[in-house]
Amino acid sequence: MRNPKHRWVWTSLFLGAFLVATMNFGCSKSGGSSDERQSQEAVTATVTVTEVARGDVSRILQLTGSVAAPPNRDVRVSSFVAGRIADLVVAEGDRVGAGQVIAKIDDRPYRDQLTQAEAGVAQAQANVENAKLNLARNEDLFQKGIAARKELEDARTESRIAEASLKQASAALSLAQLQVSRTEVHSPIGGTVVKRFASVGEQVDGTAATPIVEVASLGEVELMANVPAADLRRLPVGTPVQLTATSLTGRHFTGHVVAVSQAVDPTTNAGLVRVRIPNANSELRLGMFLSAQIPIETHTRVLTVPAQSIYRDQEGKSRVFKVDGENATAVEVELGIETPERVEILGGVKEGDKIVLTGGYGLEDKAKVKVQDSQKSGASNDSGAADKKAAEKRDEK
Repeated sequence: MRNPKHRWVWTSLFLGAFLVATMNFGCSKSGGSSDERQSQEAVTATVTVTEVARGDVSRILQLTGSVAAPPNRDVRVSSFVAGRIADLVVAEGDRVGAGQVIAKIDDRPYRDQLTQAEAGVAQAQANVENAKLNLARNEDLFQKGIAARKELEDARTESRIAEASLKQASAALSLAQLQVSRTEVHSPIGGTVVKRFASVGEQVDGTAATPIVEVASLGEVELMANVPAADLRRLPVGTPVQLTATSLTGRHFTGHVVAVSQAVDPTTNAGLVRVRIPNANSELRLGMFLSAQIPIETHTRVLTVPAQSIYRDQEGKSRVFKVDGENATAVEVELGIETPERVEILGGVKEGDKIVLTGGYGLEDKAKVKVQDSQKSGASNDSGAADKKAAEKRDEK
């Protein structure tokens, strides 16, 4: 006869195993339904849509650079003679006329040289007159047979030497007068003093290495921009250009291309383009940063979509998501001209196709979507940015 105690032990073990199996089954069933719900949520995304439409799109060439004065309208004025600056009558911002005196160099050493040169001319003039009298006297004596021919020739030589000395002294006088006149420094052009490099009492060496002031004529200014060699032919002289200045919010300026370089920098493969801009009110100042957008190629009546509706796969290929009801399918597309707002589509879709505008980041090639009214969504750009961040986070995980 079996021991009742052993029977009770076996019964307890059986009941325990049954309870564990039941609990595991319940947990497994509960976990499976949670995974299904998560899977369902993963494949259903809320998106906004747009349509493929026809329109015009232009390829824009971006030009940037700083304001510069046109050629020969921006000069650094230097003194032609060395010395100490005795007077400087202009400051930055002053307007000056062509030929106006802007500085004075101490002229005392040059006036002494002028006095010396004047004395030299007077002496040379006296020598010439004396040589002429001596020559006339010797000619008269030679005619009377009193003077020898050699004396006559010597008198003629002395007369020519005296005349040459007079010319030399006259040239020295002219140079001394020029040096005195150069102690007054004149502006070669009319314009505005944009920079002052020296002050009264400072020494200048009479070369361009020590300028006194910079004068620029800013009635017109230029943007000097480097353009890729392939686009130079698209910018003929006369092309209108719309420009903006970062420091002048809301202001727009109109200029035109005045010159296109015939040489290209071999290191950058770019050439220089000069854009002339009227500046009657002097709003544009030297060194200001300017930017310009020039449409250099326009395609009309082509298929276009918003730029934010283009998504890239892991290989960098462009694609859109065509929407049919609740289904979104990835379609690879070929792009033409791209702008920040619209993109030209060369193939892959047709006019009127509905495609995902926002919400496409992280979608599979085929996915279930819920279309949201883009007008009710408020800010599609913010939604697209949020989708992009969410997709990046999922990729990191």
